[in-house]
This record gives sequence, C-alpha cells and structure tokens, in this order.
Amino acid sequence: MLFNKELFSKFWGFFGYLMAAIYIGLGVMLFLPSVYPNIPGVLKFSFALFFVAYGFFRLVKLITKKTEPND
Repeated sequence: MLFNKELFSKFWGFFGYLMAAIYIGLGVMLFLPSVYPNIPGVLKFSFALFFVAYGFFRLVKLITKKTEPND
C-alpha cells in the first residue's frame, strides 16, 4: 500500500481544525481597527462576522463528527 489510511485521516482531521482556527483568527483580525484601515468599517464588520461564524460552524461540525459513534 502506498500510504497509511489512518495517518492520512489524522492529517485531514488536523487540517480541518487548522482551517477552523484560521477562519476564526481572520475574523478576529478584521475586527481590529488598525488592520486594513482603507476598507470601510461596515464592510470589514460584515466579513469579520462571516469568517468568525463560518469558523465556529466548521469547528462544531468537526467536534460533532468526532464524538458521533461510528455505525
């Protein structure tokens, strides 16, 4: 076999958590007024809210998938 399926699965699980953290971090960063000062505040707020919400959505989805029993 060319690759280990268990290691591959763990990698993608880690990658999913990393991407959720990146989305949440980007959203929090957009809330700061000193980041991207030339973009209007309302636009920054809407994108920041979207990124934080999407990051938490992905995180909750990963956690529930992990705690769900395998059938």
